[in-house]
Amino acid sequence: MGVAMTPLEVCHDIARRNGSPLYLVSRLLGAGKRRLFLTAYAAMRVVDDLVDEDFLDGDAEGRAARRGEVLTRIALWREQALACVRGAFQPGEAAFAPMVFQGLNETLGASDLGEWPWVALAAAMEHDVREQEIVTWEDFLGYCEGATVAPATTFAYILACEERGGRFRLERDPAFCRDRVRSMAVFCYLMHILRDLSRDARRHVQLITIPRTTLAEAGLRREELAAALQRRDPAVGRLVGALNARAGELLVSGREAIAGLPLNALERVILGQLLVKYIDFHERLRKDPAAFHAISRPGGAG
Repeated sequence: MGVAMTPLEVCHDIARRNGSPLYLVSRLLGAGKRRLFLTAYAAMRVVDDLVDEDFLDGDAEGRAARRGEVLTRIALWREQALACVRGAFQPGEAAFAPMVFQGLNETLGASDLGEWPWVALAAAMEHDVREQEIVTWEDFLGYCEGATVAPATTFAYILACEERGGRFRLERDPAFCRDRVRSMAVFCYLMHILRDLSRDARRHVQLITIPRTTLAEAGLRREELAAALQRRDPAVGRLVGALNARAGELLVSGREAIAGLPLNALERVILGQLLVKYIDFHERLRKDPAAFHAISRPGGAG
């Protein structure tokens, strides 16, 4: 029998197996901040995987049968995360990913990050499980608050906070990080959408978080997107161009906003390394939208 893993080792294993760019750049963090990152990332990853990999990959009948159960699990996840904010999580028999939350309790409970990222992410996960369609661009931005701004706020907090005596503190209200990263977070999310569009369209329409109105302006419907991608319909090029143009606007405002984050030289290097691939993808599409089919990732992981 193998040696039992510690909560931190469990969180590290989850982050490592996913191979996220966030995990790769986190290796440059100091030991304390890296513990906070690994536990926060793992906690957010387990609920995202519950929804995207476990629930949405099921057939329609199975999803209908499990919807209530999965919504209950998300509510439990949120409850446990908020307990960790207070440093008060206690694992019980019904706990969701108890080892992950034991690790999160040790780090998040020593921070002043607060409740917002966890409440916002849970709301986005509930939206997906209810299989609600995003209709307008305003709806999309609202969904992004939980789906991408919440994780980005958490990472920006980890970069910007001060660690002293095992505790993490930010001189400003943590909402400051949210306001500074919002545009860049949505920019990166749009790059994720474009990068993984072929894969997601084949898997489940709920993974297509592009607003119905934006699809319609390009002459597309969510349910028909997989087929349009397969036959390289010119409408896909119009959609890619429109989304990339939106992304370009967000990149301009995002760069200005994140310049105001209180980061040292190393922390700015970490943030820059995280963003460079997204910016490169955007520039390649801007120069040649038709290159989308060659440079998107039909089988890639999120």
